[in-house]
Amino acid sequence: MTEPTPFASLPSGPLILASSSHTRQALLAAAGIDLRTAPVAIDEASIRTACAADHVDPVDVAILLAEMKGTAACQRHAIAGGQLVLAADQILVLDGHMFGKPDSRDTAHDQLSRLQGQTHSLITAVVMFRDSTRIWHHVDTARLKMRALDDDAINDYLDVVGSAAFWGPGSYQVEGAGIHLMQEIDGSHTSILGLPMLPILAFLREHGLTLDTHGRTSS
Repeated sequence: MTEPTPFASLPSGPLILASSSHTRQALLAAAGIDLRTAPVAIDEASIRTACAADHVDPVDVAILLAEMKGTAACQRHAIAGGQLVLAADQILVLDGHMFGKPDSRDTAHDQLSRLQGQTHSLITAVVMFRDSTRIWHHVDTARLKMRALDDDAINDYLDVVGSAAFWGPGSYQVEGAGIHLMQEIDGSHTSILGLPMLPILAFLREHGLTLDTHGRTSS
């Protein structure tokens, strides 16, 4: 598949995305953003567990994890002075319990069994860094109700999606087969996919994002 040609650029150079998420990359690419990726890995599960033990608010956990990813990207990748670095994290919450990405089919089945028939919150936090300093953040919360599912329906879904069940908290992606699990969705579609695009674009415009109407791309 041909990559979209960027048509929206920043004076400081390409936006740096501290993520290997294909969905997040696709959201930015569809908006024409000139970007490059700087993926990082942190021990999200251990951090969530420690925060849960200390009764840290899930919103603050999402911000913390996004900030840690952005900091790691600034430390581990070659980033020019003034370039903007975007990092994000999502936390799924049901009855005060934080869900992470499942690491096995059994864990995915357990998550879906707990979520079925219930309304949960999906918290998406994004942070922006410049010169290794956090300069902006935004949090968006969506509410999703999963329809009632029995074991057969859950197993059929997991058979269909395979390893994609391990890509996000709650074992679903609403842009794919996961939409079949939902009864109601209240929230920003792009935030649910991983990036609240309208606030991000508003921030980037404040920092010089312009559309290239003549088909030129930044170097």
